[in-house]
Amino acid sequence: MHPNNCFQQHKAALRPDTRRLPGSAARSLQPLAEALRLQRFEKARFHRSNRKGSLILECVIASVILASCSIALLKWTHSENRLKQQANTHTAAILLADNAIQRLQQATTENATILANEVAQQLSKQQGLSVAITSREFNSSQGTEAARPGIHFTITVSKGDVPITAQHSWNLHPRNEVAAGSGGPNGAIAPTSEKQEGTAND
Repeated sequence: MHPNNCFQQHKAALRPDTRRLPGSAARSLQPLAEALRLQRFEKARFHRSNRKGSLILECVIASVILASCSIALLKWTHSENRLKQQANTHTAAILLADNAIQRLQQATTENATILANEVAQQLSKQQGLSVAITSREFNSSQGTEAARPGIHFTITVSKGDVPITAQHSWNLHPRNEVAAGSGGPNGAIAPTSEKQEGTAND
């Protein structure tokens, strides 16, 4: 047989085997490739799931923090408004008491009670506060000096049943009128006065 024919036959005999080897290798590697692809897919899905869970947790924490801050802000605003209202009410009460003291400067021993009631009624219509005024006569003396008659007023300003402030005023006769034994016109007490301020708890 010619050598070339032998080579061709040998080549033809080998050709099917060389073609089958890559195919069988590919078929054997296909499950491994599929397993690797599935592993990468599962890993990516796992990371996405973890990331999604982390985002949900972060959103929940942020919502809780925001709600806490909102509640704290509302409480602070409410407390600030309440303090401002209390300060304004206390200032209004002091002004009403001062106004009452000024109106009572010209009180006489005869009309002290009537004037105190009138002033209290007039001032109670203002600022939504109630004003109560009590009066009593007294004699003031120091050492050997003659006693000086006067009137002691107590002005209490309240809101509802809660007293806010209480102030005191003492109206005295002038010393020269007491020494002369005569009072002012119609028994009027001159506008000599002393005032003491204090809260309703004093």
